[in-house]
Amino acid sequence: MDIVAHVLSWNGEKYLPDLFASFDAQTKKELIVRVVDNGSTDGSVAYLQGHYPHAIVARNVKNLGFTGGHNQLFKFTFEKWMGQDLKNKAIVLINQDMILDPRMIEEMARVLTENENVAAVQPKIYRLFPPSNEEEGVGLPVKSDVLDTTGLELTRSWRLEDRGAGALDAGQYDAQTDIIGATGTIVMYRASALLSVLVDSEVFDNDYFAYKEDCDLALRLRRAGFESRFAPLAKAWHYRGVYGAQKRSLWQRLTDRRGRRPFLAALSTRNQLLLLVKNLTCADAFRAFPRLLLEEGTRLIYAMLFERETRKMLFASPRLFWRAFAKRKEVFAKAKVSSEVLRSYMK
Repeated sequence: MDIVAHVLSWNGEKYLPDLFASFDAQTKKELIVRVVDNGSTDGSVAYLQGHYPHAIVARNVKNLGFTGGHNQLFKFTFEKWMGQDLKNKAIVLINQDMILDPRMIEEMARVLTENENVAAVQPKIYRLFPPSNEEEGVGLPVKSDVLDTTGLELTRSWRLEDRGAGALDAGQYDAQTDIIGATGTIVMYRASALLSVLVDSEVFDNDYFAYKEDCDLALRLRRAGFESRFAPLAKAWHYRGVYGAQKRSLWQRLTDRRGRRPFLAALSTRNQLLLLVKNLTCADAFRAFPRLLLEEGTRLIYAMLFERETRKMLFASPRLFWRAFAKRKEVFAKAKVSSEVLRSYMK
């Protein structure tokens, strides 16, 4: 299987040496790494030019977001593979702030090849902490046994959350299993499956900019009849800016928002609403209406009252919601399974 790794760099110079060292240590040696720099203002570009100049695909003069940068990488790779059979070709997305287990790529590729209907493979990702003396520039990152994610899990209010987030790994997620979808932190996609679910010729919806675009793609892939697998033997570690447990009350989730950057909180709120407009049938919305009214309504009221950035973004987004409504026609035109199949994943 031909595999290309996509990395989007943005002011991540301090992470890149560890990430690329773990690329070099992979047991899967036939691996191409491609990077788009998303308008970094630190030394990211200089590091890449000095150590991995062959990996750089593009340098953006400004930040095009997670969606814009990765769509550039998708387009570049698909053009390189034009005219070839894409069923045995895979693209693995990897955040810049990761350290990979040496067998991660090989294990993900093995799972992908076991079943032709699998479109996405999710590794087991742990949380990674900086050394205690990071300010002195010495010490090694701390690889914890705390889970960051084992894939996406669908709630009854149509939110996709990180499965197992914040739990100590005690073997409870050691089974290879079917999941609703994989997180964009690290995911291996079958190239042919991605091409079959393009909407407006995009893999990720550029209207999202960042946050929830992987959730949107997960629902599109599953609705189109593809499956996703969790691969417990594929492992990685992730620096994460916000550490939250998966099982939290609605009030805890609201208060957690205070610690997030206002722009990111606004994106998360807006994009969840875009996801609902784009991916739910009328029957889905009717079934989930009480929960949607309680959970999304509460979040929206809180955001409108206390989050200036969220109010500003929502008032500026009516055209995006109209586009999401138009895109849903293309999403459902490609559907091969009913919403009942998606709802079977709800927890």
